[in-house]
Parts: sequence; structure tokens; C-alpha cells
Amino acid sequence: MVKLLHVAVSPLNERSFSARIAAEFVNSWKERNPNGTVDSFNLWSEPLPPFDAVGASWKNKTMSGEDPDAAEQALFVRVKAVVDRFLAADQYLLSVPMWNLHIPYPLKHFIDVIVQLGLTFGFDQAGGTVGLVPSERPVQLVLTRGGMGYGSGGPLDGLDHQEPYLRRILHFIGLTDVRSIVAEGTAYGPQVAQPALERALVEARAAARDFGQHRGTMTATAAMSA
Repeated sequence: MVKLLHVAVSPLNERSFSARIAAEFVNSWKERNPNGTVDSFNLWSEPLPPFDAVGASWKNKTMSGEDPDAAEQALFVRVKAVVDRFLAADQYLLSVPMWNLHIPYPLKHFIDVIVQLGLTFGFDQAGGTVGLVPSERPVQLVLTRGGMGYGSGGPLDGLDHQEPYLRRILHFIGLTDVRSIVAEGTAYGPQVAQPALERALVEARAAARDFGQHRGTMTATAAMSA
């Protein structure tokens, strides 16, 4: 039985553009996977373990092969519970608004929790890193942006630190089949935002039908260029 983990990143929940597009994807995914399950991980309502001085000390000891102390071991239990939940999924959906040209800080917190040596990445014999999450697991990104023109030649070209970062960190832990639905112009009022949303909803339904059927990078852009 296939399991989809939906990491929801907008604090506006169902009022957000990213959440509405993700809901369309999930509904279509359920139609295609009637026996599948969806684990919804809302980063605003479910607490994550802190990555403070204890976490930093534990991670440094892990990297150098030292033994953690009692406080660090207790934190590791909480961290591993989040990682185990992430690894229990067969497929992933991340619905992410753009904040200040990047991702919202709860998602960065989530990433800092799950990207752990020996759990989601390791070192190879050459001293490089290798992702430990099975590469055949697909990831669907639903990305929304208030502005427009982040693509090549646009007025905001080069300022997108949302999608490139997510692709790189997912690849770092082994996830290479990453697909994108992008809706831009959500802050420009209904005349601009509504058509972008409608196109993204159509793309979400199509993406869900094909999800998990093949590997590779697929980019679908629901955007109104400036």
C-alpha cells in the first residue's frame, strides 16, 4: 500500500494558494490510489524538535564519531522520530509558498531535522556524500510566489532561492525524481492570481495521474510572466 507524505508549509492552511493546489493533487492522487494513505505533516501545527546548542553538539559528535551525552541522546530520539516518519513514505508532496525569495523558516527547520548523517545521507569512500533515501521515490513540489518573472530573462531572474534550494537538498539525501508545479503572481489580485491558480489546479490533477509512474525531472509552470 503506497503512502504519500504531504508536508504543508503555509500557515494559511486551506486559504493559501499552495494548499489549494496541493489539495487538488491529493484528491486526484487518492482517486488513482484508492488503497493508498496520505500522511499530512503541517509544519505550523506539529512541533519539531529544536536544533539548538544540544542539537548542534550532538550533530558535531555524530560527524566525528564521539558518543553523545544523555541530553543529546534524548534529542536524537525526537529527531529520529521525525526522520522515521519521513522515511516511512513512498512518495512526497511539498506545498511551499515563497517567503523573501526563499522558503518559510519552518520548512528550513524541518530540513535541518531530517538531513542527518547515517539516516538520510552518508559519506562515500572518496570523502563525498551519498543520499540514503531511495532515489525511486518521487517528489512533487507545489510552489507559489507572490511576484512574477523569476524565470530566465524575467525581472526577478536569479532571485529564486526556493526551487533551486529544494531540488539541491532533496538530491543531497537521494531524491532525484523531483517535479514542480509553480504558480506566480498570487499577490497581484484576482485578475492575475486566479488564472494562475486555475492553470495550476489543472496541472495538479494531471501530475497526480502520472505520479510515481516514471522517473526524471518534470517541471510544470503555472505562471503569468511579467
